[in-house]
Amino acid sequence: MEMDRKLDGFCKNAKTLENTFEEFMAKVVTVYRHHRKALVFQHVSELKFVQDAAELAKNLTLLRQRSWRLQQRMDELNERVQQQVEELWRAEVDVDMKLRACRGSCRVALPFNIDHDAYWRLRGDAAQFDHRRRKQASPPRDIPQIKLRPVLVGPPPSKEYKQIPIVRSELLTQFEDIGQNQLFVEKSENDKPQES
Repeated sequence: MEMDRKLDGFCKNAKTLENTFEEFMAKVVTVYRHHRKALVFQHVSELKFVQDAAELAKNLTLLRQRSWRLQQRMDELNERVQQQVEELWRAEVDVDMKLRACRGSCRVALPFNIDHDAYWRLRGDAAQFDHRRRKQASPPRDIPQIKLRPVLVGPPPSKEYKQIPIVRSELLTQFEDIGQNQLFVEKSENDKPQES
């Protein structure tokens, strides 16, 4: 009798523990679903962020290269303008010399004056502009890349856990398919990555 009573108590206790376990696992399922949505959203957001950052870095690198080419073209044009100003100045000096030589033999000689100060100012302004622009100029560099690095957070679920019926039916091991990552900025081969 006593053995029967102990066995009955053991069965009731086992049933109570089983019910408690089922309630606990039901709560785990609820928490799991809530957290899974948040983790999947965060994981997808990270991947999208890194993809957008890579596209932006590519566009900025192309923009810097285009800017550099335009700057070199501007150097060429600036040099041509300075040459043309020098040629114009020389031409005016030649015209002035010919008009002065012609004054005695020409009936009508119009007065002609060269504004040397204007040419000197123009030459100085062009040199100052060129110096300022060259001081700011630098060859294009690659934009730092934002990358993801996997992070290990702990051991995978045990085989025993995976064998629990509710775990199998609710796919409670699916956190394993969501990798946890760490964002970092990859500058160049010489620089160390900055972690965030």
